[in-house]
Formats: sequence, structure tokens, C-alpha cells
Amino acid sequence: MTTLTQVYSFSFNDQTFGGAGSPYQILSVDGLESLPGIRSQDDNRGYADGMFSGRDFLSGRTISIIFNTFGDDLGSAQTNYNTIQRTLLPQTSGTTPLYFKFPNSPTSEQFVNARVRALRTSVDPNYTYGYITSQVDFFCPDPSYYNNNLQTATLAYLAPTGRTYNRVYNLVYDPSTNTITTTVNNIGWATTYPTITLVGPIIDPVLGNTTTGNSLTFNCTLISTDTLVVDLYNKLITLNGVSARNLLQSGTWFGAPPGESIFTLSGQAGSQTINQTLATIAWYSAYI
Repeated sequence: MTTLTQVYSFSFNDQTFGGAGSPYQILSVDGLESLPGIRSQDDNRGYADGMFSGRDFLSGRTISIIFNTFGDDLGSAQTNYNTIQRTLLPQTSGTTPLYFKFPNSPTSEQFVNARVRALRTSVDPNYTYGYITSQVDFFCPDPSYYNNNLQTATLAYLAPTGRTYNRVYNLVYDPSTNTITTTVNNIGWATTYPTITLVGPIIDPVLGNTTTGNSLTFNCTLISTDTLVVDLYNKLITLNGVSARNLLQSGTWFGAPPGESIFTLSGQAGSQTINQTLATIAWYSAYI
């Protein structure tokens, strides 16, 4: 990944464009600082005026960047344009981070997950004189953009302290009543959806956000070599790298709204030592 040092600059596929001294100068950017499209569930009222008001959801975001390509000490305008053409290719699936740096960025740079949908360039007299104007369109299925600063927090059972005794009691301690908490701080103004990585041992773990009142309960027994990954944005669950959506027993998917959220972990130990259990929460602060 290229680290951006100039404001009003972008990076995609390790190619930087825009910013002072670049052979690619940005003329305009549309769709990045605007709201994305709205998917409305409004419906007509049949044989009556007006509409039934449904719910509104954000659609994908389209970012259009118009830029000029010039020659520099490393090559002609055409050579530099060929370089940017190789960078701005469509992809069959998935997305690639489009990094950008604006003066109001709260961190050194931000990013949005995008894929190229169009690259339009006119061959005109300016083109022949080394002044090449192009427009590239990026489509972003996820309309949010993020601080390029991965944050983490942990949910860990701590080993008990104090005196130990050389005898065994016929008691079973249930740590499900011992809920472990941590704070997830989303400094953006849109909800972000962390990824939670849970390492056993633990029986029937419950992951939740008490700030929103939502949680997910899993029907499984994890040993110390098991890793359960919960992707809250894509609603994906994997166990040791294999899809395991069937382990989800009940609950409501959740994210981290703007501000501080209290994430929780609880579960049962059974005959295992739950003190080794660890859940790591990873997130980027999000914006719309």
C-alpha cells in the first residue's frame, strides 16, 4: 500500500494519482463527499393520493474522478497514461481499497472499498499535445468510508488470583454469569461492523453489544486450538477457516454505532480452563 503524503491525492492498486507534483492532476471528485443513493421501501397507496412510507437504506456509492494526465521527468503523457490504464482495470469480484487524503481527514488517510466500473478518455487536440483528460468511475458496494487506522480491543478471561488448595471440591463453576466486557470506540459518524476472532476453550459462547442490546449465541464447544471468526458486516461465520454459519443458534446481528459501545463475551468452561479464552475485536471508524 502506498502511503499518501499530499492532500487531494488517491491511491489504488499501489498507484498514486493527484497531489502536488503528480503527473495525474485531479479536476473534480463526485460522489465521495455526498450521500450515496437511497433504497426506499415506500409504496403507493393504491386508489388514493400519496405514498405509504417504508424504510430507507443506503445503496452502493459511485465515485467519479476527472483527472488530467501530463508528462514528467519519468515519461511522456502517453507513457504515464498507459501506466494509469494498467492500474484502473475492472475486476471480476471483490473490491480493492481506494485510499485518499483530504485536508479534513481525521487520520493520515482514509479508504473506501471499490472496484473500477468505467474509464473514459477522449482523443482530441489536447490529447495530442500531452494534455489527456479522463474520467474513472469507482463503484463501492459498501457506501461507508473508513479511517485507515485499524483499532483492536480484547475480551479475555483472566486467571483467578489468591490462595490455592490441594483438594478438589464437588462444585461446578459456571462462568456464563461472568460476562467479560470491553469498549469499542467508533470516532466516525456511521455504524461500523467489526470482525471478532474468538479463540477457545469455551462452550456456547455469547458475543454481544450491550449498548445496542443485541447479541449472538453460538451452539458449539471450542477447544484451545479452535478459532471462531465472526464477520459482523458480511454476516459470515468461520471455524478454523471453514464456513460455520450453522453454529449460530440465536440472536440479532449488531455493529458499533458512533461513539463508545460495550462489547461482551460470556460462555461456559465445562471441564476446560476458560482462563485461556480470548476474543479480539478489530474495526475501522466509519463515515458516510
